[in-house]
Amino acid sequence: MNLYKKLVIQTIIYFIGSIFPKIINYAFLKFFTKSLRREEFSLYTDMYALSFLAIGFLSFGLENAYFRFLSKKDQNKEVVFSTGFFVQFLITSFFLILSVNSIKYLVSIAGYKNHPEYFFMFFLIIFFDTICILPMAWLRANEMALKYTTINVINILLQSSMIISMFFFYTQKNTFFSSIFELVNFFTDKTGYIFFSNMISSLSNFLLITPILFKKVTIKKFNKILAKEMLNYGIPIMLGTIAFSINENLDKILIKRWLSDEINGAYSACYKIASFMSLYIRAFRLGIEPFFFKKSEDADAKYFYEKITYFFIIFGLIFYVLICGNLSVLIEFLIDKKYHLAISIIPIVMMGNLFLGIYTNLSIFYKIIDKPIIGTYISLVGVLITILFNIVFILIPHRSFMIPAWGTLASYGSMVLVLYFWGKKNFLKFCMKTWNIVFHLLFALFLVVYMVSHENRIEISIFLQFLYVIIVFLFEKNNLKNNLKNK
Repeated sequence: MNLYKKLVIQTIIYFIGSIFPKIINYAFLKFFTKSLRREEFSLYTDMYALSFLAIGFLSFGLENAYFRFLSKKDQNKEVVFSTGFFVQFLITSFFLILSVNSIKYLVSIAGYKNHPEYFFMFFLIIFFDTICILPMAWLRANEMALKYTTINVINILLQSSMIISMFFFYTQKNTFFSSIFELVNFFTDKTGYIFFSNMISSLSNFLLITPILFKKVTIKKFNKILAKEMLNYGIPIMLGTIAFSINENLDKILIKRWLSDEINGAYSACYKIASFMSLYIRAFRLGIEPFFFKKSEDADAKYFYEKITYFFIIFGLIFYVLICGNLSVLIEFLIDKKYHLAISIIPIVMMGNLFLGIYTNLSIFYKIIDKPIIGTYISLVGVLITILFNIVFILIPHRSFMIPAWGTLASYGSMVLVLYFWGKKNFLKFCMKTWNIVFHLLFALFLVVYMVSHENRIEISIFLQFLYVIIVFLFEKNNLKNNLKNK
């Protein structure tokens, strides 16, 4: 099959598996912002921000290590999978035991003395989600896109149905189901319903992937030497993942504690809308990353990576323009009005997320030469910039949530630039098209600034979006035509 066609098919299936849960989450965004007060929504986002930091650490970069060692011809695929899974399981089990025994200290430090059950539920969420990382990666590596998507859809349907049920029966008395949910209501509150549903969904995910573990994982296939090599490869990536978690979540953690839960609730809700870009990035990454590593031994690998990354940027900018051009409509549809005070961060954070996607694609160049430490150094640059902006946010007398938002853009933008200049010396031939990319970027930014500043002129905004897509298509028509012919 033509490689590009296969890539498109895989990406579409993965996109369904990724976008359906995200669509459900965005549908719940409106539900949550209407059902929860801003301070309650702040608690909801803060708990997930803290958990992402933990998952970033516990992952140990083993997903990337698995794909990398899988692509090496001298490695047994089942040995790589069994070894990686046992390492992940041991690390995560140690975390669970240590965390449960330290729960009193953790809730006190984080400011959750009244809600220790939040932390207990999240310990289990983190445990199950982390040990499912490699089995889900195994499905991707074996091109079982449909099964991967089915598992994701089942879990999000289970989670969403539980949330709706608990919120509905919260207002109903003296019914059979309300009596059942009273058991949950006994140890947590309305915000905790979301975490409880997530915990059951994470358990479901683990149960659904257990057939893979029974068939493919055995202690006999555990290789100590390989485990050490995978950890050596994965730890620098893990540090990069932690850096990413800090970039994504430090602002919300600090705004909650240095401004207020009310402001953090609004900021977090608008930040989620800005994360629309992650839908595009995630689907692209899920579909293409296994292809990246499979192509790493081919003579035309660099050409393939460069072309894919170039078109990722072009289509990402189109996505950016279309979302920002219809922002006034989307925000009314997605979040309650009491959260609209932070709408100004959306175009800024969204462009930052696009830079993150570009960086993620370019990072393949240091991964395939087994030098993930390069990514660690670059991620530290991004973290330092994020911390700098957040220090400024804390120190200035009149604190504004716009400072952390600009910090997100500056952080991811700097990471792209550093990797670009490193890659220019080592890999990137599409640097010849740098001015094409600059043109597309500036054109997109100009249109977005104009449309956002004239948000009431909807007819002009729609016309400009249509014109932008036509111009990009005409500009890249020959490029697209030539690449569709290549295998």
